[in-house]
Amino acid sequence: MSLRRTITVSITEEQDTLLRDCLQSGRFGSVSEVVRAALRLLDRDETPALEALRAKQTREETRRD
Repeated sequence: MSLRRTITVSITEEQDTLLRDCLQSGRFGSVSEVVRAALRLLDRDETPALEALRAKQTREETRRD
């Protein structure tokens, strides 16, 4: 397992409510679990888009050469 770090983040009241709802539902055991799940989803959703952008940039740079 990866090394863990402790960080502090600021969230809105709405985000705090969502976080607490996740905990109260019993689906997550801690704030850290909620944040890790959210980051996994972000990574899953954003990675293909970022890879596509990088590929496009590489193609454009190749055309210029």
